[in-house]
Amino acid sequence: MPQDGGIGKTRNVKLTSWFVVCVLGAIFATVVYTVSAEEPTASPTPSVSDKEDDTTKEAEFPSPDGKFAFLIGHGEYQQTIDLIDKKTENVLQHIADDDMSSVSYKVLWAPDSKRFALMTRAGHPNQDVTVYLLKGDKFQEIKIPDLTVDIPARIRADKQHPHVANNNWQEAEKWNKDGSLLLTIDNTIDGAGHTASATRTVLLGFDKSGKPKILKSTVKYESSNDGD
Repeated sequence: MPQDGGIGKTRNVKLTSWFVVCVLGAIFATVVYTVSAEEPTASPTPSVSDKEDDTTKEAEFPSPDGKFAFLIGHGEYQQTIDLIDKKTENVLQHIADDDMSSVSYKVLWAPDSKRFALMTRAGHPNQDVTVYLLKGDKFQEIKIPDLTVDIPARIRADKQHPHVANNNWQEAEKWNKDGSLLLTIDNTIDGAGHTASATRTVLLGFDKSGKPKILKSTVKYESSNDGD
């Protein structure tokens, strides 16, 4: 006949087994949760609009001999200009780039297609001229003199001119047959019913090596009241 002590031992064994199972289950659940929490979440797939390039490119300013043109890139944050083969449209040379949306480019070719003047407009009222000469199979930038013009006090007429219409605005006007380049530099200010300006005209020559020299320089001044 069984004794009470045997029944107590059996119950204790069952309780101990149940306790061990619960503890192991809790440990397993904790491990699974930890692994799941540490597992990286996949990044959302970029939308089509995120991948699109908002830069537009156009071929412009062909050379007189029909060999070259320029690929102008217009973007929200960057503008670019590259020399290309006009027929194949392959890029031959990177010319310039700017990280301002207000920048725009113009090109004036020489009749022999061996040099060009690049006009870079940085918004308003600034524009610079850079000259490039063909040497070998590449166009190289030619350092030209600093071309500016001042407005004398007598032209300002003791007036206040809070607005700058042109700030030494450089314009390549014409390439001559002898290889010289005609440029203008304009400084114009206005306000308080008065406009004052100084326009400098420069004839820039180049020797056989491409070194520039000012051949002629003249300045025209204007002072006028609104309504004159």
